[in-house]
Amino acid sequence: MKFLTVLLATTLLGACGTNSSDESRVRELIDAVEEAAESRDASDVLEHVAADYSDAQGFDKTQLQNFLRGYFLANPKIELLVGVDEIEFPVAGLGRARVDLTSLPAGNRVTLQVEFRELDGQWRVARADRVRE
Repeated sequence: MKFLTVLLATTLLGACGTNSSDESRVRELIDAVEEAAESRDASDVLEHVAADYSDAQGFDKTQLQNFLRGYFLANPKIELLVGVDEIEFPVAGLGRARVDLTSLPAGNRVTLQVEFRELDGQWRVARADRVRE
């Protein structure tokens, strides 16, 4: 019985460490995407996007790239405030976060439900859908 308790405790603690590590890696990814967007560099943003990206607008990775290029051309200065409300990991290799973006100085705000997948040891944005409130 004592062995089973120790095994269970070790497993649970290990799982917590994994989720913590995954959460910190996903937060680092969000920070990297924010920095790339503020630099107005579509290529840097897309480095963090999965090859099979898709969203509710019907964008794939190529269409997202075209959108970003147009957005960056139309907005010579981008400053973002990014807030992460919640991050969850329903299964290994899959993460979800609710992310609030505010562009300054205009104050335009959008909330996204973002899905992350771990691919070859790296977390990538697999989907980002606008949350209608």
